[in-house]
Amino acid sequence: MILYRQDLLAGICCVIVLAQAACIPPPAGHRWYYVRRGDTLWSIARKHDADFFSLVSANKLRDSSRIYPGMKLKVPRGAVSAAAGPASTKRARVSKPPKAADISFAWPATGKVVEHFGKNNLSRSLGIVIKAESSHVKAAAPGKVSFCGEAGNFGNTVIIEHGGAYHSVYAYLDSISVKIGDNVNAGALIGACGSRKKYGGRVLYFEIRYGTEAYDPMLYLN
Repeated sequence: MILYRQDLLAGICCVIVLAQAACIPPPAGHRWYYVRRGDTLWSIARKHDADFFSLVSANKLRDSSRIYPGMKLKVPRGAVSAAAGPASTKRARVSKPPKAADISFAWPATGKVVEHFGKNNLSRSLGIVIKAESSHVKAAAPGKVSFCGEAGNFGNTVIIEHGGAYHSVYAYLDSISVKIGDNVNAGALIGACGSRKKYGGRVLYFEIRYGTEAYDPMLYLN
């Protein structure tokens, strides 16, 4: 009887703790979401009109496949990228935040920009698409690889964390040459461009972010 009561009390305490945790308000600009069976980060982002890379960044995720039922995620409220679907009512930012003095971004691939930051037809792009002259994709600035893997419609993707809250995103990759935790120098080879029928050849999707907000890479690239 005593053991039964102790188990019962432990169970009640557990329920109370979980209920209290559920009542904790999310950080400003976010909402809570509990992962369900069959969910992927991509489907969660689509379901909430959220941005995939902001979802990854907000939860400090290093592998998009390592989510599980019951996992509590912060879902940012923000614009949807062109690869994700229709644009949300929130405008993508076009202004430039204060640039960290020790960060200079170089072009990650040589070629022509075929899709610009901002509204493109009925969708909004949070980055640019470069039709590449070669397959080589290089780190735009020194930093640490914080994400490698599949990112829904973006395909193989690499995210590099730089100083001063800056991140750069490289997607539509055919292959990845780095791993999570690698420190890379500017110009280091990180992968190879993939081919997209829409653009008629090999391309690179590229973003620059400050925190979880995307900004026009053309304002930064030297």
